[in-house]
Amino acid sequence: MIVSELSTQVNDLLRPMGITRNLSAYSILCQCLELVCEQEDRLQAVEKDIYTPIADRRGCEPKAIQSAVRRAAKGAWLTNPEYVQQLAGYPLTGAPSAVQFIEMLYNALVRAV
Repeated sequence: MIVSELSTQVNDLLRPMGITRNLSAYSILCQCLELVCEQEDRLQAVEKDIYTPIADRRGCEPKAIQSAVRRAAKGAWLTNPEYVQQLAGYPLTGAPSAVQFIEMLYNALVRAV
C-alpha cells in the first residue's frame, strides 16, 4: 500500500470518530497502522513490535504510546459508538482495548483495499 494512499484511508477512518490530525493520537495511530500493514504478525506482540519502536522514535516509554491509543479508543467510543461497533464487526459493551482498537482499524483498512 502506498503511504499517501494509506494516509488518506487512515484519515477517512479516524475522522468520523473525532480523531483528527491535530491530536497526537492521530499520528501515533498512523504509525501503529503503518507497522501492522508492513507486517501483520506485529499484532501478536503489540508492546514489543509496535509500541516500543514508536516510543523509541518519540523519545518516550511504550506505556505512553499504549495510553494514547487507549485514550483514542475511549474518545472514539464516546464520540461515535455506532461507528466503532461497525468497525469491530462484533458486539462491544464499551470502548475497545488499545490492541482491539488497532486491530479493528487495521481490519477496516484491509477491507477497504
